[in-house]
Amino acid sequence: MPTWLSKNCNGSPNVESITFSRQDAKADGQMIAVFATYVPGAAEQKPANQWTQEEIDAIGERLRPGLDAELENLKTYKIQISS
Repeated sequence: MPTWLSKNCNGSPNVESITFSRQDAKADGQMIAVFATYVPGAAEQKPANQWTQEEIDAIGERLRPGLDAELENLKTYKIQISS
């Protein structure tokens, strides 16, 4: 089952981006992770200490379906090596 690995604000003094990462495990136990970066628009520019966890979580929830879909793709992706 996919879980949040991290939600990190980047930039100083204003948050220039927020990086989100989710992780899951393949059937063999190998851990996989995917990442997305959200860039706040001009109206959202503010220092990191003014961002609430609720705002960050809401953005993450909008990104979650796409991240989880990519994790599913990676869980079944097989590399074929030809000789």
